[in-house]
Amino acid sequence: MGCPMNKTITYSGMLWLLAAQFVVMLPFTLYLPWWLIPIMVASVIWRLRVLKGYSAQPNALVKTLLVAMGVGGLVLSGLPFPSLDLMLAVLLLGFAFKSLEVVQLRDGVIVIFLGYLLVALHFLYTQEILAGAYGLLGMTILTGALIGIQPAVTVLNPFETVRSHLKLATLMVLQAIPLMLIIFFLAPRLPPLWSLPMMPGQTKTGISERMTPGDIADLTRSTELAFRATFKNTRPPQAQLYWRGLTLNYFDGKTWQQLPEDYDFINFKNQVKGEYALFNKNFELRGDPIEYEALYVPSGQPWLFTLTPTLNVEGDVIRAADYRVMANTITQSPALIKASSYPQTIRDTKLTHTMRHLASQLPQGSDPRTHELAQRWWRESGQNVERYIKLILHHFRTQEFYYTLSPPLLGDQNTIDAFLFDSRKGFCSHYAGSFVFLMRAVGIPARVVVGYQGGKWNEQGNYLAVYQYDAHAWVEVWQPETGWVEYDPTTAVAPSRVTEGSDAFLAQEEGLLRQSFRAVQNNLPWLSSLSQQLDALQYQWQRWVVGYDHDTQANVLRKWLGDFSITTLTLVILSVFVALGVLWGIWLGLWRKPRLTLEQSLMHELDQILAKKGFKREPAQTVGDFAQQVSSKQADLGKLLQQFAQHFESLCYNPMANKADTTQQLKRLLKQLKKAPITQLGRKIAPLKPSRISEG
Repeated sequence: MGCPMNKTITYSGMLWLLAAQFVVMLPFTLYLPWWLIPIMVASVIWRLRVLKGYSAQPNALVKTLLVAMGVGGLVLSGLPFPSLDLMLAVLLLGFAFKSLEVVQLRDGVIVIFLGYLLVALHFLYTQEILAGAYGLLGMTILTGALIGIQPAVTVLNPFETVRSHLKLATLMVLQAIPLMLIIFFLAPRLPPLWSLPMMPGQTKTGISERMTPGDIADLTRSTELAFRATFKNTRPPQAQLYWRGLTLNYFDGKTWQQLPEDYDFINFKNQVKGEYALFNKNFELRGDPIEYEALYVPSGQPWLFTLTPTLNVEGDVIRAADYRVMANTITQSPALIKASSYPQTIRDTKLTHTMRHLASQLPQGSDPRTHELAQRWWRESGQNVERYIKLILHHFRTQEFYYTLSPPLLGDQNTIDAFLFDSRKGFCSHYAGSFVFLMRAVGIPARVVVGYQGGKWNEQGNYLAVYQYDAHAWVEVWQPETGWVEYDPTTAVAPSRVTEGSDAFLAQEEGLLRQSFRAVQNNLPWLSSLSQQLDALQYQWQRWVVGYDHDTQANVLRKWLGDFSITTLTLVILSVFVALGVLWGIWLGLWRKPRLTLEQSLMHELDQILAKKGFKREPAQTVGDFAQQVSSKQADLGKLLQQFAQHFESLCYNPMANKADTTQQLKRLLKQLKKAPITQLGRKIAPLKPSRISEG
């Protein structure tokens, strides 16, 4: 019998906890205060010093002061209340401070189980394939720590101990993967029972509902992904890829936005929220469709970006009167839609009073020079809309206008005048805003559209990747005969921005890409190919793992099971679980006879030989002791047994003995014992009782 197992965590167990806590907390430093890691390390170091007797256990007062300092640090970090960031930061703070009072095994188990929870919570921030791989690493280290804090049964050197624990932890995680896959594919995709809304102060990415000159220029410096799109048939030309996000109608003299802050948009809301009442009556369908599928990165906003006009959409979306598509809620997880766009369709040859008013508004008394210029061009064009538009585009094309990411500031008033007459340097938002102003100045309804233009084609994955640097602004002009028609004044100044894509044009911007990863990719084809392959892998992960929603699950199950019922699905799930249980049982050897060691195998064969000759050895009786008793009845048999006992004891207890030779000798003796005759024929010798038990 061994001594009772010690329930106190050892020094090596604390090292395992330190490693597990560090691995779990490290990725959170990208989103939450970085100083949580030093707090955790300091707490564990304090605990290790306590175990070695160098420091005293912190009392209740010290713990209270440390917690108060930690909470104060969170307050000073500026995390909004209430918010997901703050809740997780508090949880991480408790996770770090828990190391101060880890003494018993149960304390370590609490820390590890909390670590498992935090590994899952990290997916609230990112669901990329690397995050999934890191999550598996975290699970493995936590499982290794769960093994490492257990009381040691055998003593190995430190390297062998770590290797042994990691090997067992990896095996346990691998054994859980089949069950994880079954739950992933077959468990019902239920909506969350509760959700924490994104607070106004929390980060949002991508296009916003306002456009001030320079905003989109700032966005184009970002290399973050916006969405990916695949096309059912031929990919449209680059110049036709205008991904509509928002329609900006109201201009206050500096900023374009959807509606004024104090606008009574009850009637407007009835028109744009849900499916517009005249949606199926106010367009003339023409041409062939562009069928595509788009997978959007979570942005914290409801905007989805689609080709204009997208008339058919599959997904949890809202279609508005201005032909944009929005998610029902803000996107905090990847959103997938399937859609069809008809670029040649004539839209809205008739405008409602509300829509006409929104598309004609201008601030009172602003930009007098632009008003005067618009009236002059309107007269020169003979009040013909097409000729008037050509005059504006010709002006942009022939005069000294420049397309730049670093335009000069325009002030807070008369910004259109300042751009058209003074700076003449701007980005797409400058040209789109001034173009719409010129149209409205002569009574022509027009509006700004913001979204993305183009994208980067991935040859490896056969899809289009649209990044934040593809952000763009263009315009729509309304005419009674043709409805809404798209124009892009940027093409008059920088046509390569649209025809060749943003990457090709932005590379010309002085210093922008010189030190960026995009520039390195452009110069190294092999690196570009590798990047595309990794991005294609990420897309498949997003499409089939992160984007595996209720509809996708239903389609997959229908493909596997046909028109299945709840009963069929239940039977399939039960069958899979039973099959998995059987496979696990086979793996664990639950139905396999235990393997005998060499010594056990030899003793088992000896007992069988003796049993056939009428002798029975008690389980607690040694071979040498039994041989002495047999010798008194059967001298020859006893002599062979004594030789067997000597070699057997040498095999078991003599480390200097040649194991192979000894084994051969034992097998030879077994053959002789098997053939040895019994001199007293016909007499069954009763089982001999052990007179003593050898201590050898």
